Amino acid sequence: MPSNVIPLSQDNRTPCSLPLPDADLSLGNANWLKGLQSMSDWIWSGNLNPVAFPNNLARYFLQIPAIFEQQLNFSTTLIFDEPSFRNGIQMSGFVDRVTRELAISFIAQSRHCWYSMTHHAVLGYLTAKKHGLLDAEFARKWTNLTAFRENRDKYTELELQVLEFAAAFSTNPKSYNDQQYQRLRAALSEDNDTRYTAECRWMDQLNAARAARAGAIAKGQTDAAADAAAAAAATAVPQVFDSQANSRKIDAQIVELAFLCLQFVALSDVFTALSIPDESFLPGVMQSLLPDSVISRLNELNGLGAREVPPLVPPSVETPLADVVAGKVLVEPAPLKGTRIPLVPYETNIPNDRDKGVTVGGAQVGVYGWNFGAHFPGGLVYVLLLHPELARFEAPYSLPLLFNEDEWRNGTQTGGYVSRLLKELVFQKIYQTTRTRYGLEHHTMYLTNAYLDAYGVGRPPRPQLTEAEQQVVRRRALEHAENAVLHVLEHEKAPPGIFTALEAAALAWTARIITSPHRAHELEAPLRAELERENRREVLAGLRRLDSTPGIGEDAAYQRLQDHQIAELAMLIGHMDGLGRAMTVLRLESEDPVQIVKGAVDPATFAIKPSLNAQGEIVPTGFFNTRPGLLQILPAIGVSARALTNNELLLNPILNTEVKKQLVSGNTQIRIAAGTAAETAEF
Repeated sequence: MPSNVIPLSQDNRTPCSLPLPDADLSLGNANWLKGLQSMSDWIWSGNLNPVAFPNNLARYFLQIPAIFEQQLNFSTTLIFDEPSFRNGIQMSGFVDRVTRELAISFIAQSRHCWYSMTHHAVLGYLTAKKHGLLDAEFARKWTNLTAFRENRDKYTELELQVLEFAAAFSTNPKSYNDQQYQRLRAALSEDNDTRYTAECRWMDQLNAARAARAGAIAKGQTDAAADAAAAAAATAVPQVFDSQANSRKIDAQIVELAFLCLQFVALSDVFTALSIPDESFLPGVMQSLLPDSVISRLNELNGLGAREVPPLVPPSVETPLADVVAGKVLVEPAPLKGTRIPLVPYETNIPNDRDKGVTVGGAQVGVYGWNFGAHFPGGLVYVLLLHPELARFEAPYSLPLLFNEDEWRNGTQTGGYVSRLLKELVFQKIYQTTRTRYGLEHHTMYLTNAYLDAYGVGRPPRPQLTEAEQQVVRRRALEHAENAVLHVLEHEKAPPGIFTALEAAALAWTARIITSPHRAHELEAPLRAELERENRREVLAGLRRLDSTPGIGEDAAYQRLQDHQIAELAMLIGHMDGLGRAMTVLRLESEDPVQIVKGAVDPATFAIKPSLNAQGEIVPTGFFNTRPGLLQILPAIGVSARALTNNELLLNPILNTEVKKQLVSGNTQIRIAAGTAAETAEF
């Protein structure tokens, strides 16, 4: 029966920041763009309704087409995949669909994100019906999400634990404790045991049958005997889920949940900051499907806007910056250990590969792409390997968003609308605000390299400089990088000359998006003004090519470029906001040094004096190359002790408090070793 409750009107909403037309068929890459949009119309119906669903999310992604293609795969496997298999293993759909929709709607509702709330009420309803929930049960679950702790009787134990995970993830992931994590793993384990026979046993039966038949053939038995052995082996597969296999699946489920929450923190940032509207037909769809109580609850939350949204980032930490700059405090970075999921290097685990190399091969896009061509696999790669489809799709999605520059297809710009340096400053702002160890450590390295590039002493293209000139310029670049790291958190207080007007406007907008996205529109106009000035300056100087296809004129081309830049910045802010939370809640460790053979490594040259075995032979370790650990790389590329100290104090509030007490007592020579810092450090 159609609902009598009318969804809240969008008439009084803040206007959308971007035009949202369908794909422009006059552009040189029109077929590709229209194809992506058409795919999204069908794929994002989630196998729930066999009709196309034209949507404004796709129209938004048309503003940044370079990431649209793999965003389809990335988001689809996270949100919509039911249990899916490849090469004898499960590759996606590890957490049941209803539970995933509850997590999505919780994040949307708790953050008052209009677009996600309404759309995933519809998608959640269709998913619930597909999986046998009654309308009354759906209504109870969806109307009590933001008060789930007071309504525990309305949710399963697994749902409650997933909601606890999502609640911490979307506000303060540092607050998620080990007891909560163990309860989540226990609930997943019990649920996996219940679902095993219906969802996964068939694959174990296939594997057992094929192994038995191969064994019979190897022994010279007849085909009939081999078939009989296969059938017997399949029947003999236990009805109970193997405990080791269950543990591996739980690891995959934790990764899936973390990246699902990442995606909806990101999208809630984007949808709210840019005020992406619902499609005109969606209220009718809602009324045709949703119970009255659900629409009423969504109306209430949408009507609140920014009011009653909980704090969205961890508590801030004020470091003694002036004393750090003065050299009164030096703290070594903490080599923190304690990951919540196994981080297993694929290099030393190739004999145990269970996916014919597809998962490992897919992850190589990130291994090399995130490291500008160097082979440097690390914690994030090892996390993705636990979820085979994410291993294939996360890096091809994130690379164009985070790292690509000047991406053009068929005469049309499709990505890389803002500079790498501006992106890295934005990332630094995010990771200092959310106090994410893995992200801050890695992107302090990337930011330093971006300044070296900007000064012409990093990656090509480089100017012709003498060795003496390079040394002078390198010092200037590193000084600028240091000042940026030290002052980005409170950029408005930075000494003159550290941040340009555009950078300051972008940093202010970034902070507003991740802390109060409903009010981000208040800072968009100053950002657009600075983008306009910078774009025109760069085009005039020959530093940027302006895309005016198909003959739209200069002013229209500059306006379109601005829209692309706002869209790109919003998505990369949202993505990195979510990714930092995932790295914190999973407790990713920085990479340790490894070497290609056993022996003593010269830290200056990385030459190895090998340790020989009893036969006088070199002993390979399995690693593909010799590489330093991340905490060795940071000072080696020029990251200053002051920058590393301030970062560690941001990440280590207990130590920061102790340091400030020592400063008040008159100690001006505070020196803290890495091991001591690790005793109180946070991820």
